[in-house]
Amino acid sequence: MAAPEPSGSSPSSSGKTQPAQRLAQWLAGLSDTRLTLLVAALLFALAGWPLLLVDLPPFQDLPNHVATAHIIAHPELYPEYAFNGFLKSNSLLTLWFALVGSHGLCGAARAFVAIVLATTALALPLFVLRFAGRHCLPIAMLFVWPLVHGFFVSMGMLNFALAFALSLLLLTVLDRQRERPTWLRGLGIAVMAGLVWYAHPFPLAVVALLVALHAITRSTWRERGAAGFALLLPLVPAGLLSLLAAQQHLVKTERGAARAAAALSYLNPWETVGHLWLNASGALTRWGSVTLVPLLLLPYFAWRQRRSQRPFFSLPAMAVLAAAYVGLPETLSNWSYLNCRLVPFLWAGLALRAPSSLPRSAAVLLAACALSFSAVLGVDYVRLDRDRALFTAGLDVVPARATLLPLLFEKRRTGDFVASLTHAWGYYTAAKDTSAPLVFAVERSYPITYREFPPPALIPPALDRFAELHGTPARTCKLLRRPAADAACTALWRGLWNDFWQQAEPRFGHLLAWAMPPEARATIPPTYHRVLAAGELEIYARKAPATGALPTHIEEAP
Repeated sequence: MAAPEPSGSSPSSSGKTQPAQRLAQWLAGLSDTRLTLLVAALLFALAGWPLLLVDLPPFQDLPNHVATAHIIAHPELYPEYAFNGFLKSNSLLTLWFALVGSHGLCGAARAFVAIVLATTALALPLFVLRFAGRHCLPIAMLFVWPLVHGFFVSMGMLNFALAFALSLLLLTVLDRQRERPTWLRGLGIAVMAGLVWYAHPFPLAVVALLVALHAITRSTWRERGAAGFALLLPLVPAGLLSLLAAQQHLVKTERGAARAAAALSYLNPWETVGHLWLNASGALTRWGSVTLVPLLLLPYFAWRQRRSQRPFFSLPAMAVLAAAYVGLPETLSNWSYLNCRLVPFLWAGLALRAPSSLPRSAAVLLAACALSFSAVLGVDYVRLDRDRALFTAGLDVVPARATLLPLLFEKRRTGDFVASLTHAWGYYTAAKDTSAPLVFAVERSYPITYREFPPPALIPPALDRFAELHGTPARTCKLLRRPAADAACTALWRGLWNDFWQQAEPRFGHLLAWAMPPEARATIPPTYHRVLAAGELEIYARKAPATGALPTHIEEAP
């Protein structure tokens, strides 16, 4: 005879809740280590599987870094550049290419991206577990998954992306030191801080700021002194190195570098709000905009938990981070997205105040967004890789060691949030040993620098946007805020192109033009003739060497 059912239950209702209960019981039985590894594996799988679809991820700056590694590996082909060595900040990717790039730069780049994603996927649950506790971990991960394949990954700013992940790990160790200081752990903190500095100094500066705020907000001078000695002292060596790196970047000695770095810009109020999403989301196209959902929900739920105490991420500390984000410039001396680098830390700090439970509808929505973003990411990898294939269709007609001038009048084709073609010329440098006039080489803090700076119009920061800004007279007039039919503005446009060609023609035997308007095409000197026209791509070759200045590269015959 069957036993009576418990009062208030039914087979159908118990059948519906049983799988969820079993899952909850199974997760509760996992140790902290196993739970962390499980969450990290899931986060990495969501963000990393598209790497299997392409030879090189379609990140904006990544081809430039590949070209830089190619130049460093072949100094005899590029005597115009000087290598600045490995003992400097922002050099982890450069060192990686030197160690494993001989087996293929694209494969090495893809492996480094996998390391960045895996480190971030591991750092986020460890960070939340340490500062918010196990009960908040699953819910917090529903909000922070966009940070794994975040904006700085999609931009190809991989040193910074890895430094951010390492800085979260550093904060977890610092919190252990806060509770129970030891000399051995202090030494480990100094080593970890040095590693963060080697990847990128900015996250280390954020860590030092958070630790300093924690120390000065202690209730007594004795507690402040103890916190400063235990927590700040191990950061001093790496902090001094960071100041040296900033000085190397900001203080200009080369005349060309000073001209190239004369940039200071701020975001307007609407952009400041919008970049709180854009600079955390790693979406490549608008189809990945589901990352907006966790952004909208996270502040709401975090505000309800605002009184929760979190070491290093107290309410005053979060307010300071927010004020720094608003107050810092967006661009400073060739440092782009300067204030935006605080956005991942703001997201991480908010995630520490995630609740221990969510309404079922909100949890399902966030999980569905994560899965859909992962699927869209794979599709976008393939779509943007097709753009790369169209851009590199001229590889067969460009001779080895050609002096190639890239003129990009449009820098994106499929991408909405990244301009994936900005540095696609790097494929020509790596495959055909062509010149690299747009390589990152104007700062002493970069891996390579020019031995002698090129003429003003050909300095990379100016050259990088010249075609985009002055493709037509109307674009120049818009830039100058003049009517499109302004005759003086049109004359100025012709003068700009005339001066440009006077400097470029003697130095470049081949031109690569992408999405060139007819007006700009008409300015090309008659010494060049078109050897390829394939969609938006055009390749031009010079008919005969120009008299006067010699090319910086020795060009072989096709």
